[in-house]
Amino acid sequence: MSTPEEGDGAAWAPQRGDLVKIKATNQLGTLMGLDWGLCQVRPVGGGVEVDVAPDGLVKPTDAERVSAGTRLANQRSWERL
Repeated sequence: MSTPEEGDGAAWAPQRGDLVKIKATNQLGTLMGLDWGLCQVRPVGGGVEVDVAPDGLVKPTDAERVSAGTRLANQRSWERL
């Protein structure tokens, strides 16, 4: 499972637990696993996992990673209220 990083031609191989971006929807999620040749991706913040072909994933930009982290931190702060 190797796709090019955004911005350069280097190979990128996501591992279970990595933040990934689904090319077709621009949705960010966590790579949960690989079954039957498809990657299972859970949206940031939770939700139903979706099956995506490995070549349908790209590495998120630094800004997208920061945004996802902020979204999770905000969600957790509201859950404590």
